Amino acid sequence: MAIPFRRSVLPALLATAIAPGVSLAAEPDLQLENIEVIDTTPIGGVGLDANKIPTKTQSADADDIERVQSLDISDLLNRTMGSVNISSAQNNPFQPNLNYRGFTASPLVGSAQGLSVYMDGIRVNEPFGDAVNFELLPESAIANIDLISGSNPVFGLNTLGGALSIKTKNGFTHPGHSIEGYTGSFGRDSGTIESGGNDGNFGYYVTGSITKEDGWRDFSPSRVEQFFSNLSYRNETSSLDFGITAVDSDLNGNGASPVELVDIDRDSVFTHPDNTQNQLRMFTLNGTHWLNDSLMMAANTYYRKSDRSSFNGDGGEFEVDGGGTFVDDDGNIRTSVGDINIADFNNPNFDVDVDDDEVEGLGLNNQSQTDQDSFGFGLQTTSFKNLFGRENQLTVGVSYDKSDVDYTASSEIAYLTDTRGTVGTGINLLDEQVNGKVNTDTYSIFFTNTHSLTDRLDLTVGGRYNWIAIDISGTSKAGEQDLNETGNTHDFKRFNPSVGLTYELKENLTTYASYSESNRAPTPSELTCAEGGENSCAYPNAFLADPPLEDVVAKTIEAGFRGLNHGVNWSAGVFYTELEDDLFFFNEADDDSPVLNKGVFDNIDKTSRTGLELSANGAVNRLSWFAHYAYIRAAFEDDFAYNREVDEEDTTFFVSKGDRLPNLPEHNINIGLDYAVTEKLSFGSTASYRSSQYFRGDEANVDKKIEGYTVVNLHSRYKVTKNFELFGRVDNVFDSEYESFGLYGEPGEAGLEQYEDPRFVGAGAPRAGWIGFKITL
Repeated sequence: MAIPFRRSVLPALLATAIAPGVSLAAEPDLQLENIEVIDTTPIGGVGLDANKIPTKTQSADADDIERVQSLDISDLLNRTMGSVNISSAQNNPFQPNLNYRGFTASPLVGSAQGLSVYMDGIRVNEPFGDAVNFELLPESAIANIDLISGSNPVFGLNTLGGALSIKTKNGFTHPGHSIEGYTGSFGRDSGTIESGGNDGNFGYYVTGSITKEDGWRDFSPSRVEQFFSNLSYRNETSSLDFGITAVDSDLNGNGASPVELVDIDRDSVFTHPDNTQNQLRMFTLNGTHWLNDSLMMAANTYYRKSDRSSFNGDGGEFEVDGGGTFVDDDGNIRTSVGDINIADFNNPNFDVDVDDDEVEGLGLNNQSQTDQDSFGFGLQTTSFKNLFGRENQLTVGVSYDKSDVDYTASSEIAYLTDTRGTVGTGINLLDEQVNGKVNTDTYSIFFTNTHSLTDRLDLTVGGRYNWIAIDISGTSKAGEQDLNETGNTHDFKRFNPSVGLTYELKENLTTYASYSESNRAPTPSELTCAEGGENSCAYPNAFLADPPLEDVVAKTIEAGFRGLNHGVNWSAGVFYTELEDDLFFFNEADDDSPVLNKGVFDNIDKTSRTGLELSANGAVNRLSWFAHYAYIRAAFEDDFAYNREVDEEDTTFFVSKGDRLPNLPEHNINIGLDYAVTEKLSFGSTASYRSSQYFRGDEANVDKKIEGYTVVNLHSRYKVTKNFELFGRVDNVFDSEYESFGLYGEPGEAGLEQYEDPRFVGAGAPRAGWIGFKITL
């Protein structure tokens, strides 16, 4: 292959891609026919023409982030991409559950994670629980985002429903300097600085931001401090990038509230505080080198330290015997000070009493500390040598990742205040004390090959072999319970294949079809919470022994069309994903422990996601627009039973094949437009519709749903001068009152005995607005 080919590929990697799922700012000379290059492996390298990828891909870049004025990437995806929606389980804008095709990326440990997320080729799903903390991804540093559908095995573990690949800025792609600030509703203030440049061979880029807010709900302040820098080197054959990411966050997301409380005061919270503090320090080194005209090598290595502290003030259930001593099913409650009596809580500042053997006025302070250290490397080669006289692109790679996690947790009995906050008593529950260690080693080898069978027909085959070894040690129940009674390491080994075809029916019209498999190993929080009976555990804080669980295997079939007609870029497709041995948390509602959400994780036979997706975007003169519709049927494919307390009685519910998974709307619509009134002034709007969804805890689909809702947002920008511009944003223009998340709970556990409805909801934020400025040099 000639040198000119190599030199034509490199500029394509640096060019801004046209996003098939996101409209771009209205420009008179917009060219929709530009080639879009998508990375087909986490490590990156050269990428592939999007029309040759046999799955649906959606992309966005820094211009889209700036235009929509999104808070973070989850906000951007929720507003502008197809099959994406957010549920506010924590009710903090920095802590959303991001759902794509019925699969979730969530900051909550214990959630069923189904999406893999990469930043510069480094997997950022946390080692403990595969959680994704979106505030740890500095938005101002993001150059490109690719959302890749399906169970693509090349993207490794947890790619059950899709992969999110993020590329950061450098001094070659984003030279220049800027300062930006905005202020507005909920006491939110934010400031960002950026600077980048290069001399042809060496480049630098640095950005930092601070965002703080009081929050729209009571007792919900947050602060996020982000820093990212990149030092780069480029020549005709090689590239090298050294990145540093540092983020500190202090978030208060006080979770869902009883529906009756929300009806009275949407700002109110059930209990507080629910505080999470994350600290990230990550160092990455990425490089590429052309060994010859047709062979490229790419590699990366990293060290990532991610520490998490949580402090949750919760309600609790306590019972006493006839003499006032605290008891449970096994006798007296074990505490750090021995047996305790109701008389020990006589405090003139708090109202603690007994009603029919149940203690009122006490709650819990649940605390945990998770220290995560991980490092690893990846290496791949990409060959462009023709095969059988036709174009062929073969990538082969290996990777190794290691993580060491220290986890501690405790529960302290606390007084409940008038606002349902908590004040600690200094008395700890011994059965809830955990001191665990988790060491994980992941070995992978992967390949992907795209071959042009004809001038119009391309075949892609790929696969990845994953071997993950999880070693758990330590104790729970204040040292009485060994977390690894067998002394064994949990090993999960699997080869996942994929195959796909794309066919150019005619110019600007392509059809595609593919089959892919991927797997997710059970997380440490699931493995140590899988033994029932007397050893049920608190979700997700307390650990017990670790009987084996099966890994979850996803198998996806998808097919569709995409094309360009009369300036409209469109796509239409269908997909079906089946999950074997899916993991489910089974509550044990008859357990009288003072800790909420007791139960175990266990495999169920199957669940599925079936979908139809329609997308289009285009530009006419000064107007650009996009529209997405997705129908997603997320269903159980197994019959099983689970327990939930109803009217203080342990009630069994039966799930039948075809019942819908909770907290996943079936219909999702995203629409957006931008209009350039003049060269200086532009206005835009995004609108989202989500249909009704079942509450978590109603897997049997027997109760009322959360109602569907529509949210409309506005944004605008005015260039005062070449280097100075003003912008504004209004969210929820029509002040819609809506809920995006729901589950069942017990209002009485925090002193709200007057509320009988067990439904809790995550309420949507009211109308809000912000104004700001940006200076560029």
